[in-house]
Amino acid sequence: MPARTMPNPPSTVTGDLFRHAVTRLPTGVAVLTTTGPDGPVGCTVNAVMSLSTRPPALLVSLNATSRTLHQILDTGRFAVNVLPWHARHLAGQFATGTPAQRFAGVDWRPRHGMPVLTGVCLAAVCEVSASTSMLDHTLVAGTVTWLRTGDHPATVLHAGAQHPLTA
Repeated sequence: MPARTMPNPPSTVTGDLFRHAVTRLPTGVAVLTTTGPDGPVGCTVNAVMSLSTRPPALLVSLNATSRTLHQILDTGRFAVNVLPWHARHLAGQFATGTPAQRFAGVDWRPRHGMPVLTGVCLAAVCEVSASTSMLDHTLVAGTVTWLRTGDHPATVLHAGAQHPLTA
């Protein structure tokens, strides 16, 4: 069944009010990485979800103006690196600066041609299987071609602060 587009009703919800409200939605913190002409590139995201088990696939959402998004679409591959609590500082590091600054001092290894951060809770290399623009973001579906998990407590973002997720 094709997706339906509904007309947007007038909204009294401002961007600032919505931004504040969605901070109450707990979410994991991840770094997406890929390769560019000058080396690895990456950015911090909190919109990652499991999409399918057959085939194994993840769905990520990036701002349409993201440099990392454009490299992912050019390369056709990306890695998802879910940050553990002990590496939560990487969320800030990968949110600002040039690609070289983002990877400065970061331990990573190439896996299936993608830069994968070491010591993360989950690392998955994905082949882009589809992408679609939605509002000011682009959704990218990736089929998982390589996977590694760790036993570290994950970093969760809630109410504008990072928290360790413990069992």
